[in-house]
Amino acid sequence: MPNFFDPARPAWQRRLAILFAMMFCGGIWGTVPALAITAIEDGAHPYGLTWWQGIGAGSILLIYLIVRRKRIPLDLPHIKLYLFCGLFGTVMPTLALFYAAEHVSAGIMAMTMAMVPITAYLISLAIRIDRFEPVRTLGIALGLAGVAMLILPGAQTTITSPIWVLVAVLVPLGYAMENVFLAVRSPRGTDSTVLVCGMVLTGGLIMTPIMLATDTWYPITWPLSHAEMAVLAIFIVNIMSYILFLALIFAAGPVLASMSGYFTVLSGILWGMALHGESHGILFWAALATMLAGMAMVRERQVERTIEAS
Repeated sequence: MPNFFDPARPAWQRRLAILFAMMFCGGIWGTVPALAITAIEDGAHPYGLTWWQGIGAGSILLIYLIVRRKRIPLDLPHIKLYLFCGLFGTVMPTLALFYAAEHVSAGIMAMTMAMVPITAYLISLAIRIDRFEPVRTLGIALGLAGVAMLILPGAQTTITSPIWVLVAVLVPLGYAMENVFLAVRSPRGTDSTVLVCGMVLTGGLIMTPIMLATDTWYPITWPLSHAEMAVLAIFIVNIMSYILFLALIFAAGPVLASMSGYFTVLSGILWGMALHGESHGILFWAALATMLAGMAMVRERQVERTIEAS
């Protein structure tokens, strides 16, 4: 399979490949908030649903790797990556997504994904792998202003409490932490599918004792209900977007890869309107414009990975 991100390829081919990957990755992930609402309406607990996202997606990938005779590295750098990304890239954002799905619209959950590159830049500043720039800092301010606008009356009609908007913001926070970690600490030369398998399986293993202790198992039986189909669709979408997004991080850097969030935001809003009949007030659209403007100001800067696989 050709690698269209290969630096040896003509620049126009790489740019086109990156743009297409961003559109596809963001576009398919935009279905997840609407699917999460469908799943949670069936009465499933976020713990059980999050367990499925780790174990279900990880098992599919593990079978694929076994068939392809690829192994999952278990040296210390890889184990650190699996633990960090399993916790902050799978467990934290997925739990936040399913908890928020009970209380806010798919449109708002999708819109918060505009905060991924903004938060990634903040984290990069905090750990000193990036430098202060006034324009990018203004982008952070606009992103935060957009979140503040979402908790005001009139932003949308279905929110039960402003606190749930802040819970939804934990989704992009988790992804931003994962993105920066992957960019600077991921082992070189490891196949993206292998890394994703290790990360999501670890997330599922973290959730297993929690799910069992709280008796929140969610059975998936045949014939599938709409909610069960939504659960399966979510982890299939997650597999596809996760692998592609990881390739984007390695090819273009964590902040530029996070720009796929533009397409996540727009498709997520449209899917919410199409599947759940959502409508939004004037403050919602003002907040959307503000957050997208902030996202545009946080420009990409490439950072180097610092740990190699042994």
